[in-house]
Amino acid sequence: MFKVEQQAFTAYWHYHPEVELTYITKGRGLRFVGDEVSTFEEGDFIWVAPNVPHQWVSSKEVEKVEAYVIQIDTQKLNQIPEIKSLLDLLDQNGSGLNFTALKTKLKLNCISLFQAGSNPKQLLILLDLIHQLGQYNAELIPMMKNSEQQIIGNERLDIIHRFIFEHYQQQIELDTLSTKVNMTKTSFCRWFKQAKGISFVTYLHQFRIEQACHLLKNSTLTKSQIAYEVGFDSISQFNRTFKKIKGVSPSEFSKNISLT
Repeated sequence: MFKVEQQAFTAYWHYHPEVELTYITKGRGLRFVGDEVSTFEEGDFIWVAPNVPHQWVSSKEVEKVEAYVIQIDTQKLNQIPEIKSLLDLLDQNGSGLNFTALKTKLKLNCISLFQAGSNPKQLLILLDLIHQLGQYNAELIPMMKNSEQQIIGNERLDIIHRFIFEHYQQQIELDTLSTKVNMTKTSFCRWFKQAKGISFVTYLHQFRIEQACHLLKNSTLTKSQIAYEVGFDSISQFNRTFKKIKGVSPSEFSKNISLT
């Protein structure tokens, strides 16, 4: 259990055997949990299953971030019904649970864990929090398509993510990226498809579209400016890819934001 306060969340693709509950109180950017790539902002509240690779990465304009992170040893707590029911749900169906839509009052229980003065008191607050989470119909984060491949290639995927974050605004050459992970282009494309279940180009498009969603929410740039800002070669390619991934056009997405 620890509190994070720093200038930004940087790319760090990692996993661990503990369940993780992360509550973001300052910051925004992109969240990666298993195969899912999504935007996040203040209030993001995510339960990550054991051994699922994940990371939060700040947008470039963010100056300070804050998060409360609770990691739970499942070996010790698996006998507690509330925890076991959530673990069983994830084992069968997904990589994590998204509790972001929960009311702020319940999220504050997460913060109160860090203010409790004794271990027994912390345990009681934690059990109460998990009990309440277990009653909530959370949004399921999809199961990874090939978890074993991703765990074996964790270091390689970390290099790939860092490279994407540094170069997504430019044209990314597969020859350059495959060399970074000591593979031929053909081997890299085959391995990435096996690990992530989609081609690298499709994954890169997902990344760029999520960056575009962030800019549509948080900037005054025009849609044309955003298209080039996130690395697309043309407005038509941006519009076509956006609708394919998000199910709506960039204009419809912006309109939906204004209605919420």
